[in-house]
Amino acid sequence: MGLLLTCVPVLSFAQMKIAFVGASGYGNVGDDTYPLVFEQQLPEHELLIYNSDLPTSLPDDLDMLVMGGGGIVYNHGGDNGEAAESPHFRCMKFYMDAAIQRRIPWGFLSCGFQFQVHREAEYASALQSWVGYLKQAHFITLRSPRCMQMAQELTGRDDVVFAPDAAYLYEPDVEIPVESKRFITLVPAGLVNARNALMTHYLRQFAGSDMPVTWLGMGAPTDDDHLLAEAADLFPQSQIIAAPGPKAAFETIARSHFVITGRYHGMIFARVNKVPFITPMDVPYKIRMEKLDEDIRAATLHFEVLRRFLPR
Repeated sequence: MGLLLTCVPVLSFAQMKIAFVGASGYGNVGDDTYPLVFEQQLPEHELLIYNSDLPTSLPDDLDMLVMGGGGIVYNHGGDNGEAAESPHFRCMKFYMDAAIQRRIPWGFLSCGFQFQVHREAEYASALQSWVGYLKQAHFITLRSPRCMQMAQELTGRDDVVFAPDAAYLYEPDVEIPVESKRFITLVPAGLVNARNALMTHYLRQFAGSDMPVTWLGMGAPTDDDHLLAEAADLFPQSQIIAAPGPKAAFETIARSHFVITGRYHGMIFARVNKVPFITPMDVPYKIRMEKLDEDIRAATLHFEVLRRFLPR
């Protein structure tokens, strides 16, 4: 299923039709942020947004196909082991094959390799199904130096680019008064949950200093509903924000005094707004590999690379 975002041309360049294939549309705030960034960065072009709900067809007049952004490069749950083609990979393959057959520019933008917990050492075998496509892509921009290194090792390419995640460029129309920063926000995922002993310890301390707490659900409902229900049950004095959407999540974090996040884009929104944050030690690969000393404005490099391959 594809969602069409038609942007009004504002530049003199020819309007191109660009398809983006990511994971938006399922309620994950981070994934739903990417189409908004693409629209802000490429207002002169017509954008088609797709995900793993395969379309019956693709337009015949596509000018470019972009895989990303987000952690879409993975192969979990292959039919005959991790090295086999998973259902997710077969969906992504549909789009990549279409671009190759049509001989249009295509590539990976603001992507990351996504691993099951503590399986990073097996990346070479886990990503084997992707290697041929990574070698054929016209461009590859990845969101961590380690992912860039892995791609280089897998493909032998020296033109793989690292830049901070494209979601750092999200600019919603919100105003954040400085004096509003008087509550703690917890973004549940993994160890950030209401039953975790360390989180409970933190919450007792926040209560002792009379600091209000907000639980902000940034994952898909299937991931977050039970976590938010537990938080409401165990800490009824907390505010619960479920399914906020990118703008409301961004604003909530921007108004926060401090953030504890198990979600990658909870960290990104905190960094953009210069809100102090922490994550657990044992978090997904993409959080642990984030280059926190990198200038987040360098995320524009993703789109600088993309524009080099737009047909003229």
